[in-house]
Amino acid sequence: MSPWVIVIFPLCLAAILWIGWRSRRSWPSANDYLNASRSVPLWAAALAFLAYNCGSIEVIGMSAMAAQYGVQAFHFYWIGGIPGIVFMGLIVLPIYMRTGARSLPEYLGKRFGPSIRLLDAFVAVVGTICFSGVALYTLAQVLHVILGWRFLSGELACAALVLVYVLTGGVRASIFTSVFQLFVMIAGLTPLLFFTVHSDAGNWVHRSSRWHLWRPLPFFSPHAPLDGVGILLGLGFVISFSYWCTDFVMIQRALTAPTIEDARKVPLLAGFGKMAFAFLIVLPGVAGPALLHKGVPFDQTLPALMALEFGPALLALGAAALLAGLMAWLAGNVSGFSALCVEEIYRRIRPNRSERHYLRAGHLAVPACLLLALSTASLAFGFHDIMEFLQLIVALLYAPVFAVVLTGIVSRRASERGAFAGIFTGILAALSLQALFSRGIATFGSQMSADFYEAMLSFAAASCTCLLWRKDAEQTTPKGLVFDAGLRHNLRPSWPLVLLSTALLGLCLALNLIWR
Repeated sequence: MSPWVIVIFPLCLAAILWIGWRSRRSWPSANDYLNASRSVPLWAAALAFLAYNCGSIEVIGMSAMAAQYGVQAFHFYWIGGIPGIVFMGLIVLPIYMRTGARSLPEYLGKRFGPSIRLLDAFVAVVGTICFSGVALYTLAQVLHVILGWRFLSGELACAALVLVYVLTGGVRASIFTSVFQLFVMIAGLTPLLFFTVHSDAGNWVHRSSRWHLWRPLPFFSPHAPLDGVGILLGLGFVISFSYWCTDFVMIQRALTAPTIEDARKVPLLAGFGKMAFAFLIVLPGVAGPALLHKGVPFDQTLPALMALEFGPALLALGAAALLAGLMAWLAGNVSGFSALCVEEIYRRIRPNRSERHYLRAGHLAVPACLLLALSTASLAFGFHDIMEFLQLIVALLYAPVFAVVLTGIVSRRASERGAFAGIFTGILAALSLQALFSRGIATFGSQMSADFYEAMLSFAAASCTCLLWRKDAEQTTPKGLVFDAGLRHNLRPSWPLVLLSTALLGLCLALNLIWR
């Protein structure tokens, strides 16, 4: 083992544990430990928001996408990121906060009723377990490729570290440690961008069709690996808006900001960092196939490039960067799982207990999530890259929930029974199409293309079911939860929000034109 590993890894580990310890405080209520609502400065909330999103999805998954599809991986940052971020900041977050909701399930409970709140909580729990399993899978992949660790040993070591600092400081610990991990990640990935772009492979990529976003794409062709309709509607609308507007951990991070105005700024500020971060991940991944020998799995592209291009010191820093980003994402999901289980499920089943009782339940939920994640990590082996698995999770679980949220905002017709039926219909529709694709009955050019069309089907089925279900005569919609004239007035953005949103969308459009 390199002596640099012996130096850098313990330093990063000590810093993470120290930050987690410093984040701890006395917890007057379980919500303070599990959600930290309105108690984190704007800068920390925005950086934690970015760090969570730029964890395992971005570092390992996007480099694998870039190795497979070229710069079309930028779609997941630009079309698949910025419009959804702006919609989240301008519309969705202030609606949640003005109702007094501390989470999406709580908002759905206020809009529709207790059964929808509980159903969404269970859906979100399944999603966080799957995401946590993917995080453990990618952590083990990094330790295996760079350090030669066995897969199970890497999973157990990372799970133990996350267990310690999440138990110590709750969601505040996961927020402040993720900020530190973000800077470590940037420091470790920047040299790889320089080495790969200035290599012979970088020159080859510039001359290939892999260097264009839109030109190689057919407009409508489900049999192609990717197509324009799938990118624009499946990724750019359904998957993007579903993820940004309904993911429990993303909303939890934003709601830690002290005011409604600050909470709306959190995703917008993080959006600029997301666009810049794309270059650190995608460009090395695009050059990967020309630099690495054939047979390297797509999910191992980035760690394999580090092992090839870096010396001992940079390799140790790069490995620490990957592990930091992945653990930030894992910790976010673990703390989110704990909050969901206690605040949205256990507190409903066992009400009127002391806050100390709910705190203990939150502590017990942390190791439970990690054990469940260990059991689901192996599911990622069945996909070419983890992004295919992650987008499938969003299409199955998040798209129908977003359809119900959006329908509930724009229409008073949406009822509790309609919303319940809509979520189940959307999930079943997407599952059915995936089963047909797995058996070869429905044909798509790739699992990713199938994910996009499954998301569109799930969203359409859930929306139609929710709207067409007859509303009970005695059921009323609480004021302030439907997008009417009064709510539009309350949602009117300030000038800083307008400028941030305009700049984000303008920059996104410019980048798409430059890389077309």
